[in-house]
Amino acid sequence: MTETLSGSFMERHFGEHAPLVAAALVDAGYEAHTRSLDAKAGSRLESDHAYGSTFWLALPQEVVARLLKILDGAIPFPPRGAPYDLLVWNGIAILPVKVMEASKRDTRMRARFSDLRARLTRVNLPKAPEPTLFDDADGFTLDEFEEKSRKLAEAARASIGNIAKTIVVAAYRCSPNSGLQVLRVGIATLDADGHINFSDSEQLSLVPSTAVVSKPTEVAGESFDSAPRPRPNLEVVEEETTAAGAGEPGTETTTPMPEQ
Repeated sequence: MTETLSGSFMERHFGEHAPLVAAALVDAGYEAHTRSLDAKAGSRLESDHAYGSTFWLALPQEVVARLLKILDGAIPFPPRGAPYDLLVWNGIAILPVKVMEASKRDTRMRARFSDLRARLTRVNLPKAPEPTLFDDADGFTLDEFEEKSRKLAEAARASIGNIAKTIVVAAYRCSPNSGLQVLRVGIATLDADGHINFSDSEQLSLVPSTAVVSKPTEVAGESFDSAPRPRPNLEVVEEETTAAGAGEPGTETTTPMPEQ
Protein backbone atom coordinates (compact mmCIF):
# COMPACT_ATOMS: atom_id res chain seq x y z
CA MET A 1 0.00 0.00 0.00
CA THR A 2 1.47 3.34 -1.06
CA GLU A 3 1.24 6.19 1.45
CA THR A 4 -0.09 9.44 0.06
CA LEU A 5 1.79 12.46 1.31
CA SER A 6 -0.20 15.66 1.73
CA GLY A 7 1.52 18.96 0.96
CA SER A 8 4.95 19.61 -0.45
CA PHE A 9 8.17 18.52 1.23
CA MET A 10 8.80 22.03 2.55
CA GLU A 11 5.27 22.33 3.95
CA ARG A 12 5.48 18.99 5.73
CA HIS A 13 8.83 19.72 7.37
CA PHE A 14 8.74 23.49 7.93
CA GLY A 15 5.01 24.18 8.20
CA GLU A 16 4.02 27.83 7.99
CA HIS A 17 7.70 28.80 7.67
CA ALA A 18 8.05 26.88 4.36
CA PRO A 19 7.84 29.89 1.97
CA LEU A 20 10.35 31.93 3.99
CA VAL A 21 12.73 28.98 4.41
CA ALA A 22 12.60 28.23 0.68
CA ALA A 23 13.30 31.87 -0.21
CA ALA A 24 16.17 32.01 2.30
CA LEU A 25 17.79 28.88 0.83
CA VAL A 26 17.57 30.32 -2.67
CA ASP A 27 18.99 33.69 -1.56
CA ALA A 28 21.84 31.89 0.21
CA GLY A 29 22.75 30.14 -3.03
CA TYR A 30 22.81 33.38 -5.01
CA GLU A 31 24.90 35.18 -2.40
CA ALA A 32 27.38 32.27 -2.11
CA HIS A 33 27.70 32.35 -5.91
CA THR A 34 28.45 36.10 -5.85
CA ARG A 35 31.07 35.70 -3.13
CA SER A 36 32.67 32.82 -5.03
CA LEU A 37 32.88 34.88 -8.22
CA ASP A 38 34.61 37.63 -6.25
CA ALA A 39 37.09 35.08 -4.92
CA LYS A 40 37.77 33.77 -8.43
CA ALA A 41 38.35 37.28 -9.74
CA GLY A 42 40.59 38.14 -6.80
CA SER A 43 42.69 35.00 -7.22
CA ARG A 44 43.32 35.81 -10.91
CA LEU A 45 43.44 32.07 -11.59
CA GLU A 46 42.19 30.64 -14.85
CA SER A 47 40.84 27.55 -13.05
CA ASP A 48 37.70 27.43 -10.89
CA HIS A 49 39.48 26.28 -7.73
CA ALA A 50 38.94 29.57 -5.92
CA TYR A 51 35.27 29.57 -6.89
CA GLY A 52 34.62 26.02 -5.68
CA SER A 53 36.57 26.41 -2.44
CA THR A 54 34.76 29.62 -1.53
CA PHE A 55 31.32 28.25 -2.40
CA TRP A 56 31.96 25.18 -0.21
CA LEU A 57 32.44 27.36 2.88
CA ALA A 58 30.30 30.39 2.03
CA LEU A 59 27.14 28.38 1.33
CA PRO A 60 26.58 26.92 4.84
CA GLN A 61 27.48 30.30 6.34
CA GLU A 62 24.83 32.06 4.24
CA VAL A 63 22.22 29.37 4.99
CA VAL A 64 22.75 29.54 8.75
CA ALA A 65 22.75 33.35 8.87
CA ARG A 66 19.44 33.61 7.00
CA LEU A 67 17.54 30.80 8.70
CA LEU A 68 18.47 31.90 12.21
CA LYS A 69 16.33 35.00 11.58
CA ILE A 70 13.34 32.93 10.46
CA LEU A 71 13.15 29.80 12.62
CA ASP A 72 12.57 30.36 16.32
CA GLY A 73 14.71 28.10 18.46
CA ALA A 74 17.17 27.31 15.66
CA ILE A 75 20.84 27.01 16.64
CA PRO A 76 24.12 26.72 14.71
CA PHE A 77 25.97 23.48 15.44
CA PRO A 78 29.49 22.53 14.31
CA PRO A 79 29.64 18.81 13.51
CA ARG A 80 32.80 17.07 14.63
CA GLY A 81 35.42 17.45 11.92
CA ALA A 82 33.52 20.12 9.97
CA PRO A 83 34.96 23.60 9.24
CA TYR A 84 31.45 25.08 9.16
CA ASP A 85 28.21 25.13 11.17
CA LEU A 86 24.94 23.43 10.32
CA LEU A 87 21.60 24.88 11.30
CA VAL A 88 19.55 22.66 13.61
CA TRP A 89 15.85 23.29 14.21
CA ASN A 90 13.10 21.09 15.60
CA GLY A 91 15.17 17.92 15.25
CA ILE A 92 16.19 18.77 11.67
CA ALA A 93 19.75 19.59 10.56
CA ILE A 94 20.18 21.24 7.15
CA LEU A 95 23.21 20.12 5.15
CA PRO A 96 23.88 22.31 2.09
CA VAL A 97 26.08 20.77 -0.60
CA LYS A 98 27.30 21.83 -4.02
CA VAL A 99 26.74 19.18 -6.66
CA MET A 100 28.91 18.54 -9.69
CA GLU A 101 27.90 19.37 -13.21
CA ALA A 102 25.77 16.53 -14.56
CA SER A 103 27.12 14.56 -17.48
CA LYS A 104 25.05 13.62 -20.51
CA ARG A 105 25.01 9.98 -19.41
CA ASP A 106 24.17 10.57 -15.76
CA THR A 107 21.61 13.21 -14.78
CA ARG A 108 21.62 12.26 -11.09
CA MET A 109 22.89 14.77 -8.56
CA ARG A 110 26.37 13.94 -7.39
CA ALA A 111 28.49 15.69 -4.76
CA ARG A 112 32.12 15.21 -3.81
CA PHE A 113 32.22 12.30 -1.42
CA SER A 114 33.57 12.85 2.07
CA ASP A 115 33.46 10.83 5.28
CA LEU A 116 31.71 13.72 7.00
CA ARG A 117 28.87 13.94 4.47
CA ALA A 118 28.48 10.18 4.39
CA ARG A 119 28.36 10.03 8.19
CA LEU A 120 25.85 12.87 8.51
CA THR A 121 23.43 11.53 5.91
CA ARG A 122 23.40 8.13 7.62
CA VAL A 123 21.07 9.77 10.12
CA ASN A 124 18.36 9.24 7.52
CA LEU A 125 17.50 5.60 7.92
CA PRO A 126 17.52 4.03 4.44
CA LYS A 127 14.29 2.44 3.33
CA ALA A 128 14.40 -1.33 3.21
CA PRO A 129 14.31 -2.79 -0.30
CA GLU A 130 11.18 -4.52 -1.51
CA PRO A 131 11.27 -8.30 -0.97
CA THR A 132 11.98 -10.47 -3.98
CA LEU A 133 11.68 -14.17 -4.80
CA PHE A 134 15.35 -14.60 -3.86
CA ASP A 135 14.81 -13.49 -0.26
CA ASP A 136 14.43 -16.09 2.46
CA ALA A 137 10.90 -17.03 3.38
CA ASP A 138 11.32 -15.81 6.95
CA GLY A 139 12.53 -12.36 5.81
CA PHE A 140 15.96 -12.76 7.36
CA THR A 141 17.65 -10.71 4.62
CA LEU A 142 15.41 -7.68 5.16
CA ASP A 143 15.76 -7.90 8.93
CA GLU A 144 19.53 -7.95 8.59
CA PHE A 145 19.44 -4.88 6.31
CA GLU A 146 17.22 -2.93 8.71
CA GLU A 147 19.39 -3.81 11.70
CA LYS A 148 22.57 -2.66 9.95
CA SER A 149 20.91 0.56 8.79
CA ARG A 150 19.63 1.29 12.27
CA LYS A 151 23.10 0.92 13.75
CA LEU A 152 24.56 3.27 11.15
CA ALA A 153 21.86 5.83 11.88
CA GLU A 154 22.42 5.65 15.63
CA ALA A 155 26.17 6.10 15.15
CA ALA A 156 25.54 9.11 12.91
CA ARG A 157 23.24 10.73 15.46
CA ALA A 158 25.83 10.17 18.18
CA SER A 159 28.48 11.92 16.06
CA ILE A 160 26.38 15.11 16.00
CA GLY A 161 25.45 14.96 19.65
CA ASN A 162 22.00 13.41 19.12
CA ILE A 163 20.55 16.86 18.43
CA ALA A 164 19.06 15.96 15.04
CA LYS A 165 16.86 13.06 14.02
CA THR A 166 16.76 14.04 10.36
CA ILE A 167 19.28 15.49 7.91
CA VAL A 168 17.73 17.64 5.18
CA VAL A 169 20.08 17.89 2.22
CA ALA A 170 19.94 21.12 0.19
CA ALA A 171 21.68 20.27 -3.09
CA TYR A 172 22.82 23.26 -5.17
CA ARG A 173 23.88 22.95 -8.80
CA CYS A 174 25.90 26.09 -9.48
CA SER A 175 28.77 27.12 -11.73
CA PRO A 176 30.80 30.31 -12.39
CA ASN A 177 29.40 30.67 -15.90
CA SER A 178 25.77 29.62 -15.44
CA GLY A 179 25.17 30.68 -11.84
CA LEU A 180 22.59 28.92 -9.69
CA GLN A 181 20.76 26.37 -11.84
CA VAL A 182 19.00 23.85 -9.58
CA LEU A 183 18.16 23.63 -5.88
CA ARG A 184 16.62 20.40 -4.59
CA VAL A 185 15.84 19.93 -0.90
CA GLY A 186 14.93 16.64 0.73
CA ILE A 187 15.75 13.56 2.76
CA ALA A 188 18.71 11.81 1.19
CA THR A 189 21.74 9.61 1.65
CA LEU A 190 25.06 9.60 -0.21
CA ASP A 191 26.46 6.44 -1.75
CA ALA A 192 30.15 5.61 -2.13
CA ASP A 193 30.28 7.47 -5.47
CA GLY A 194 28.78 10.65 -4.03
CA HIS A 195 25.39 10.21 -5.69
CA ILE A 196 22.60 11.84 -3.69
CA ASN A 197 19.75 9.38 -3.24
CA PHE A 198 16.61 11.33 -2.38
CA SER A 199 13.75 9.40 -0.79
CA ASP A 200 11.55 12.48 -0.38
CA SER A 201 12.37 15.85 -1.91
CA GLU A 202 11.21 19.03 -3.65
CA GLN A 203 12.85 21.20 -6.28
CA LEU A 204 12.58 24.85 -5.30
CA SER A 205 11.77 27.65 -7.69
CA LEU A 206 14.70 29.98 -8.29
CA VAL A 207 12.45 32.82 -9.44
CA PRO A 208 11.72 35.27 -6.60
CA SER A 209 8.07 35.98 -5.92
CA THR A 210 6.89 39.33 -7.28
CA ALA A 211 3.55 39.26 -5.48
CA VAL A 212 3.08 42.31 -3.29
CA VAL A 213 0.81 41.88 -0.32
CA SER A 214 -0.94 45.14 0.52
CA LYS A 215 -1.26 45.99 4.18
CA PRO A 216 -4.63 47.22 5.48
CA THR A 217 -4.78 50.85 6.56
CA GLU A 218 -5.04 51.28 10.31
CA VAL A 219 -8.22 52.96 11.49
CA ALA A 220 -8.53 54.59 14.91
CA GLY A 221 -11.08 52.96 17.19
CA GLU A 222 -11.75 49.46 18.40
CA SER A 223 -14.14 48.65 15.54
CA PHE A 224 -15.18 50.12 12.21
CA ASP A 225 -18.28 51.85 13.65
CA SER A 226 -16.35 53.45 16.52
CA ALA A 227 -13.86 55.19 14.26
CA PRO A 228 -14.13 58.98 13.94
CA ARG A 229 -16.40 60.19 11.17
CA PRO A 230 -14.67 61.66 8.12
CA ARG A 231 -14.73 65.44 7.95
CA PRO A 232 -15.17 67.38 4.68
CA ASN A 233 -12.43 69.72 3.57
CA LEU A 234 -13.45 73.32 4.32
CA GLU A 235 -12.10 76.36 2.53
CA VAL A 236 -11.88 79.89 3.93
CA VAL A 237 -14.17 82.37 2.17
CA GLU A 238 -12.90 85.96 2.22
CA GLU A 239 -16.27 87.78 1.97
CA GLU A 240 -19.74 86.72 2.86
CA THR A 241 -21.08 88.04 -0.46
CA THR A 242 -18.77 85.73 -2.36
CA ALA A 243 -20.16 82.71 -0.54
CA ALA A 244 -23.70 83.86 -1.42
CA GLY A 245 -22.84 84.14 -5.09
CA ALA A 246 -22.60 87.96 -5.24
CA GLY A 247 -19.60 89.99 -6.15
CA GLU A 248 -19.39 88.67 -9.69
CA PRO A 249 -17.57 90.86 -12.23
CA GLY A 250 -19.82 93.69 -13.47
CA THR A 251 -21.91 93.95 -10.33
CA GLU A 252 -21.76 96.56 -7.58
CA THR A 253 -21.68 95.85 -3.92
CA THR A 254 -22.87 98.44 -1.41
CA THR A 255 -21.32 98.41 2.01
CA PRO A 256 -23.68 99.69 4.74
CA MET A 257 -22.50 102.64 6.84
CA PRO A 258 -21.95 101.99 10.51
CA GLU A 259 -24.54 103.41 12.90
CA GLN A 260 -23.61 106.58 14.74
